[in-house]
Amino acid sequence: MYKLITSPELGSVTGILKGNTFIPIAEENIDYQKFIQDVAEQGIEIVEGPDVVEPSYAKLRAKEYPSREDQFDMQYHDQVDGTTTWKDAIQAIKDKYPKTITGGTTIGEVPTWIQEAADNWKEQNPE
Repeated sequence: MYKLITSPELGSVTGILKGNTFIPIAEENIDYQKFIQDVAEQGIEIVEGPDVVEPSYAKLRAKEYPSREDQFDMQYHDQVDGTTTWKDAIQAIKDKYPKTITGGTTIGEVPTWIQEAADNWKEQNPE
């Protein structure tokens, strides 16, 4: 069984795991060639998609909340001006990311380029 690995920064498949062995996505790599051959001979079912990590509402909110300094400034001006700028800004973020967003990890789809590479391998290596 092969497991696809993604880069959080790139969001794309950057490698393949077989057991504890990391296989880079490089056509000249012999382990990568074996991976494509195995998929061609055994089917795409031997490949597990990458882990997809969904952030929780807390992490999503934390990225969007204004800095503490900005929040203190909003609160000050709300008191002085009789406005609700701070409450409105915070509520908008809470509404955007409700507590029902619990996060978690799921298994993503196997990219189509893997099957395409296996199909190309079959064409070049007929039985």
